[in-house]
Amino acid sequence: MPRVSVLLPVYNCRRYLAAAVASIRAQTFADFEFIVVDDGSTDGSAAIIDRAAATDPRLRVLRRPNTGIVAALNDGLALATGEFIARMDGDDLAEPGRFAAQLAFLEHHPEVVALGTAARTIDSRGAILDLLRPPLTHEAIVDQLLLGNGAALVHPAVILRRTALLASGSYAAEFCKAEDLDLFLRLARFGRLANLAEPLLRYRLHLQSTNFSQRTRQKELVLRILARERSARGLSPLSLADLAGPADQSRAALHRNWACTACRHGRASTALRHALLALAGEPLARASWSVLRYTLGRPLGRRPVQP
Repeated sequence: MPRVSVLLPVYNCRRYLAAAVASIRAQTFADFEFIVVDDGSTDGSAAIIDRAAATDPRLRVLRRPNTGIVAALNDGLALATGEFIARMDGDDLAEPGRFAAQLAFLEHHPEVVALGTAARTIDSRGAILDLLRPPLTHEAIVDQLLLGNGAALVHPAVILRRTALLASGSYAAEFCKAEDLDLFLRLARFGRLANLAEPLLRYRLHLQSTNFSQRTRQKELVLRILARERSARGLSPLSLADLAGPADQSRAALHRNWACTACRHGRASTALRHALLALAGEPLARASWSVLRYTLGRPLGRRPVQP
């Protein structure tokens, strides 16, 4: 049996999928099975998966009608045989040493049931925007999760102990679109959560991702999850305004934020590209012109204008 089962659900990820699959196949730790669940893709993703499977016996393909990520994850989990379950998404990139570093930590910390990592955020073209530094300790991670901050554990960067995942009840269909927050808070009853400080994932931010396209629905689910979990811990409930994370934003506002982030980290060409996209989307908005001036005229590295 392989030590690790990599679980990657796919639904219409053709633009990014080949690179995501290649990043898993290039891991320095090679004792894994790679379960790719095609959740009814219609955009050519299936052909990309088949080409990879033809040259790598570790890759197993499960095809199913499209019913959503939770059902796809649970169907893939039913096939998994590894001691650990490594999550991955079809639009992200794993650094080559990700599995090796995570397994080394887990071998020395048997009490940890879910281990994530820091991550570099990238845009649709793969340009680096920022560095996500999630909390490292169990207590700090749980505190953030209880505020609705799902990024306290970056889901596609996580490795889970399979026994704990199954004992927790796996992924819950009723919380699809916020299934990671729900799972992590339930897993915290079975062991400890942790993160590595090293960025071992490139986490893609783009306008088609669930975090942007399903934000309203996601918030509704998060409030339901937090009502259950905070009540169980004797904490007061939260309102919509209390939730951690970004507020609902227009496409142009997202580009303005990404431009400021890239500018703050000295990535001038990436910053300018997103500033121009913001201006094209909202040419009459003063914030769009402010951000463009910032990317062109102000010294890089200074605190960005808040659009």
